[in-house]
Formats: sequence, C-alpha cells, structure tokens
Amino acid sequence: MNEKIPSLALPNARELNRMVSDLERRVMIIGRDQRTFSGVFNIKARAFFVIGFLLALGLVFLAMGMR
Repeated sequence: MNEKIPSLALPNARELNRMVSDLERRVMIIGRDQRTFSGVFNIKARAFFVIGFLLALGLVFLAMGMR
C-alpha cells in the first residue's frame, strides 16, 4: 500500500515538522483550556472544595467515634 501513496513511504522533513508543531500547538491549547475551566483558579470554587473536604473529613471522624 505504501507504493501507491508515496507520501506515506517517504515523508519529507518539512511535512513532519509541520505535523509535530501542529500537535504541540494543540496540546498547549488543550492544556490551557483545562487549566482555565478546571475551577481551581476560581476562589469561590476553591472555597467550596475546601469546605466540602473538611465536611467529609468531619463526617468520617464522626462515624469513627460512633462505633
């Protein structure tokens, strides 16, 4: 099959560099979007996370004390 499509058999360096740089750019964009929308940088979301964690920890200790 590689004989029918010469670009698959012998890719040139320019095309490989273009594909690699395009992939790197996409990875950077996806990483930036995940950091932006993760809610970690939002102070309100962080406060709810801490309150929920402390509440869960308190419930665990309460359950251990009731045994």
